[in-house]
Amino acid sequence: MKHSYRRSFLLALFLLVRLALSATAADTAQSAQTSTSMAKPSRGVVEGVPVVVWGRTLVTYRLGMEFSDANQRARAAEERIANALGSIKTDDLVVQPMQIGDVRGFSISAGQVFLLKVMSGDLEPEENQALEKVAENVVTEIRALVHDHAAQHSVTLLIRAGVRSLIATVLFAALWVLSLWLKARLLLRIAKSTEPTDQMFNVFGYDWRPIFLGIATTLTRLLMLAVVLSCAYLWATFVLSQFPYTRHWGEQLGSYLLNAVSSLAHGAIGEIPNFTVLIVILLVARGLIRILNGWFSAIESGKHLNTWLDLEAARATRRLAGIGVWVVALVVAFPYLPGSRSEAFKGISVFLGLMLSLGGASFVSQIIGGLAAIYSRAVRSGDYIIVGETQGTVKEMGLLTTKVITRTREEVTIPNSILISSAIRNLSRGAGNSTLLSTTVTIGYDAPWRQVQAMLLQAAAIIEGILQTPPPFVLQTALDDFYVRYELTVCVKSSLERSEITDRLHGKIQDVFNENGVQIMSPHFLNQPSTAIVVPKDRWHPAPAKPTA
Repeated sequence: MKHSYRRSFLLALFLLVRLALSATAADTAQSAQTSTSMAKPSRGVVEGVPVVVWGRTLVTYRLGMEFSDANQRARAAEERIANALGSIKTDDLVVQPMQIGDVRGFSISAGQVFLLKVMSGDLEPEENQALEKVAENVVTEIRALVHDHAAQHSVTLLIRAGVRSLIATVLFAALWVLSLWLKARLLLRIAKSTEPTDQMFNVFGYDWRPIFLGIATTLTRLLMLAVVLSCAYLWATFVLSQFPYTRHWGEQLGSYLLNAVSSLAHGAIGEIPNFTVLIVILLVARGLIRILNGWFSAIESGKHLNTWLDLEAARATRRLAGIGVWVVALVVAFPYLPGSRSEAFKGISVFLGLMLSLGGASFVSQIIGGLAAIYSRAVRSGDYIIVGETQGTVKEMGLLTTKVITRTREEVTIPNSILISSAIRNLSRGAGNSTLLSTTVTIGYDAPWRQVQAMLLQAAAIIEGILQTPPPFVLQTALDDFYVRYELTVCVKSSLERSEITDRLHGKIQDVFNENGVQIMSPHFLNQPSTAIVVPKDRWHPAPAKPTA
């Protein structure tokens, strides 16, 4: 965490230095490029060479005049003005018109000190600005240079600037520490709001909590970094503006900020009609979803009954209707989104569409499988089903997966694509509000079949949890070589207790058969014993077993 703060702070300082030196670097690069270009003969419009003193660009030269090229002329003007700043006054500045041949211009001096000339040939051909206006701007800049030079040598002004800069630095450091504290608090709040027990992030059967946590954490860090960089930008602008030598850089940083804010403000004002349409579309979509949710919720709660939509189908239809409304709202609102007509936005849209079409095949198959299972009413929540090697009670049906609780209390997630590609045995259908349970025993031909059926029904009548309506029944499912196969089928009220009831039923069957002297030896034995192999009642509870009531 400390390393991330350090990197953020270093990045902020680097950006400030970069912005502060951008003007000088640009001027230096442009001067070097102009010097190279002026050394060679050129055709067409000559590239200008700026006259820069203390970071202020006074004028741009394109004529060499008495010098060999415009670059030497500009450097000479810079040297004259820099040397004269300490000896001239603003009231001494004089602008005099002049003309050399066909070239008209103005000469700017301070008393007897010549500073520079501005000629009509120095202006760009496409520039519509008058020569008089250019000369006036040059005089204004020179006056600012004289004032800054005088202030630079004033100890009182420098002390005041230093005190104000120190106060601004302390405030910036306090804001930086406050932003770090606020970021830590926000990250902790986000982590607490996305607890695993929160069902809000369980959508379509998937836990979206880690994805939401990652997105929220990244956005929080970026927001705090933007706040720190904004404060650093304002701090640098203020501090640079306090000292005469760097005041021009501070003014440039301030003008960049004002231009950016102005551009954003004009863009926001121009987008007000589109934002109004987006708000109307959002309100209409939310209103439709509330109406649909109210109707489908009434069906799910049983307040509104109909024959074509059951509880599971109503829940799935409610989700599909919500998705459909938002998709239609997004399609309608797309032309009104800011930047939707730009080529970058269109390229991103095409890229996302391609990614969804390539990677969404399995996703769509899962949804289709879930909808097929739901609308065909093959499976409902609470049903006891067998799919492949998985059997258990359906806990939840989503658009993507179905969750099943097995007899060992394990939760198994079955993709819905498997539901439509595999046979589903639903043991809860055909038994009303109960679940079927069947068990098989094989008894030799020496035991009367009527007695076997009576004993099986007797065992089923004693077990708690087995319903007597509909009544249990016994079927002879096979007459094999050495035994008869008997299948006992009962109904249990709760599918969640199916495993416990099966265990108690098997124990009671053994007890009833032992009491009546009927052996359960099939399907495999070598020789029929002379006496029945049963456990007498007085030996039902040998150690460590404990007697039961």
